[in-house]
Order: sequence, then structure tokens, then C-alpha cells
Amino acid sequence: MRIERDIEVPARTGSPILADLFLPDEPGGAVPVLASISPYGKDVHWPDRYPLYDLVPQSEHMVWETPDPEWWTARGYAVLRADTRGTGKTRGRMDLMSPGDSEDFYDVVEWAAGQPWSNGKVASSGISWLAMMGWRVAELQPPHLAAIVAWEGATDFYRDFVYQGGLYAHGFVEFWWNRQITPQRNGEDGDDWREVLPQRLLLDDYHQAHIVDLDRVTVPVLSAGNWGALHVHLRGNIEGWARAASRDKWLVVHTGTHIDPYYADWALDLQLRFLDRFLKDQPDRMDGVAPVQLAIRHGREVEWRDATDFPLPQTQWRELHLGEGVLDWDPPAHAATVAYPASFDTAPVTEPLELTGPVALRLWLSAEQDDLDVFARVQHIGADGEPIPGVGPQGDPVPMTMGWLKASHRETDPERSLPHRPWHPHAREIPLVPGEPTLLEVEIWPTSITLAPGERLRLELVTGDSDLGFLTHDHPGLRRPATGAVVHLGGDHASSLLVPVIPR
Repeated sequence: MRIERDIEVPARTGSPILADLFLPDEPGGAVPVLASISPYGKDVHWPDRYPLYDLVPQSEHMVWETPDPEWWTARGYAVLRADTRGTGKTRGRMDLMSPGDSEDFYDVVEWAAGQPWSNGKVASSGISWLAMMGWRVAELQPPHLAAIVAWEGATDFYRDFVYQGGLYAHGFVEFWWNRQITPQRNGEDGDDWREVLPQRLLLDDYHQAHIVDLDRVTVPVLSAGNWGALHVHLRGNIEGWARAASRDKWLVVHTGTHIDPYYADWALDLQLRFLDRFLKDQPDRMDGVAPVQLAIRHGREVEWRDATDFPLPQTQWRELHLGEGVLDWDPPAHAATVAYPASFDTAPVTEPLELTGPVALRLWLSAEQDDLDVFARVQHIGADGEPIPGVGPQGDPVPMTMGWLKASHRETDPERSLPHRPWHPHAREIPLVPGEPTLLEVEIWPTSITLAPGERLRLELVTGDSDLGFLTHDHPGLRRPATGAVVHLGGDHASSLLVPVIPR
């Protein structure tokens, strides 16, 4: 493998982007390029950043969340890693995920395409931030961007990343900024999201400038989500795949930690087939690969299934009605109320029940306060009464799925909403009327749960998420706990959970 360090890539600002280049051993012959740009440091060796992820082989050239240069150069690809402006060795004002940040990546893509060692075809590939920037640059349509591999990324800055359901993701933003951004900044010029984001509660022009226009994403897409990525990544990968204008696009939803699936043998094989198809003009490489591949969860075990679409075409959308401590296919016989927080269980199932797809909660609440935060969790309960958790980003246990909604953000857009996925504009705050029953339509992120006989489904309405490590919405100035609110059941104010039943 041949390596060139600290290449100055010209950019339209007049100030270069610095990058490292990895090429196959044999000189001569033009090769396709895998490009990435991030604020995490192109020169920071993986174990120096996140030694806890020991599930991935870490060669001396491995950098956090990026393609392994040794693996890809051995298969006839160049790997190009760049530092985001204002971080690492690239000077200038840091303006993360802004239009200017995307334009820098555009310039990197086009520069790489014009080099003598390049065949003129470039793909973006990587996890998380790298995937987000792939969506961002695809929106700009650089002529030589041939495909994107978006692995656990995000497409909607507001809804996916920083304000789930209008609740500020304080714990994650603080952890991520302190761990990932602060160590790599090379100057003070630029926004500090820890200060800026809590001041921008609504989806304003600042947030909109960071959201991908998926109508402009036309390149081939391989989008990979993770059922356990219930905070930043799952929603954006599924929405990105579904709404991208690309003719050629594939969706895979897997399980495991945030990191190791990208480097697993099955995933590398899929990525290689996809990239060979669009960067090496090998048209048969994706033959037989279904448009949708899902890891159907049976507890922590999975069974892979190919599909033509998502949600699955055979889905039977059914309502589970909230009763006093119960979830039932039949509505309650009488109207009632229960205090928030509350928990609701189905009866133990008598035969296997698969729920794969998005979930939505219609929740009637009343409260004396003018605003409150709803936290909804869906749990898989084993025959012994204990939760069977999903695999979280660091291998930690997480609920099977979650949803959030700030009551004052309850307004929905009827043209963009679907029964299984309400769409909240987050454009204004509408206070609750004290004591008045009010409908909240809560988006719950997609899931895959298979209940075995004797097992149950549980809906938990909780007042916070401090038990989930850094995946918390606990900014001290923004929290509005729902303690003291009342949940309405049955009658004119019937609360229900819409679930995706897959017939067997």
C-alpha cells in the first residue's frame, strides 16, 4: 500500500482541505476512490480514540468509523481521508454540517476524480458522521460522485440528531462534542453546538440548512441502519432510503454495536459488491441482492429476511388499545384514566407474533401544566417477566424501540404524515390548555420484535431517560417532566398503539 500524507486539496474558499491518500501497491492503472471527511482527525489512530471497541481488527492505519485502507486497497480501491475545515490539519472556520462544509466535501470528491491515479469515480463511505456527510454531498450532486455507502448516518439534523420529538438530545450532544470535537479543533472560530442548539428549540432556518434535501439525492445508495441505534441513526437511514430520488438504492437493517457490523465479513462483501457495480462498471455484482434486507429479531437472535420494500408489503397495521395497565386488541369497555408515568402489557401471546416496522402512539393526555415531555418505550417481555433488551450502540441493553414528543410540538403536517409515522413540523409551540384532554401523536422509531408463546409486549410511558447513559434528554433548563399528567383510556379519548403485524 502506498501512502501520501497531508495532501493539500484545493477548495473554492481558497484555503485547502488536508487529506491522506492510500493507494494499491502496484503503481499504474486508475482506480476508484472511497472518500470521507470528518472532524474526528484523519491521523488519529483508532485505539487512541476509542479503545473500547475491540471487536474490530485495528491495523496501524485504522481511523475511527472510516474504511480500512489495507482491506480496500488490496481490492483495487484508493482511500482518501480528509479533515473537516477548522479541525485536525485543515485550517479555517469550523462550521459543522453547514452548506460550506458540504461544499468542501464536493471539492474533495471532484479533486480526487481528476487525479491520474483515479478512474474518475468516487464514492463516500463510512459510519455515522461519515455517512451523514455522504448524504450531504450527494444532495449537491458533484458530477463524479458515483455512489454513497451511508452506514448508520442521519438525514434530518433536527428530527434524527438533536431534537427527537422536539426534545433536545442534551446528553449525547455534550458527550459527543467533548469526546469527538473539542480534541480536534484547531481554532476558536465557529459555532459551539453545546451553546447554540439549546437556544434553537424550533426547526428554524439554522436547522433547515443542516437537513438533507432527499429529492436531490440521485446517486446509487446503500443505506444501513441498526435496530438498536435508537437515538441518532436508525430513523435517518430508513427515511433517507425511502425518500431519496435515487433509482438504484438498497436498505439493510442489522443489529450489533454501532461499529463492528460495518467491518463484518457479510457487510464488507455487500459493500464491495455495491461499489464494484457502480465504481468499476461490473453490472452483475448486485444481481440477486434484494432491495431490502432485514435482521428479524427473536430476542437477541436474528434471522435475515429479503424484502422488496419497507414497511413490509404484507404488513397488517393493527391497534393495541391502552387500558388500565393493559394493551389489548379490543378497546376498553369503559372510559378511564391512569396517572402518568404508566405501563401497559399485552396478555402473553399463545403463538408467535412478529412486529416489524414503524410504530405510532395516539396518546390522549391532560395536565395542569402548559407543556410536558413524553417518553415512550416498547419492551419485549420474556416468559419470566423480565425485559429482553436490544443491543445498544456500545453493546449495552436498550429498549426494543422508543419515541419522544414535547407536547407543545404536537402539531402535525397532514400532507406528510402517515398513520404509522406522524410528521411534526416543529415550527411553533402550542401550549397545553390546563385540564383539557389533548391528543399527542408520537412517532416511535421502527423496530423488529418477535414474541414467542408466553411472552408479552409492554408500552412504558416514563418521565425521563437518565438510565440510558449519555443518550439522554435532560437539559436542566428545558426538561418538562410529565409527572402528574393523566392518560385517557377508551371512550371519546381512546389511546392506542399502532403496530406492524407480519402474518406468519
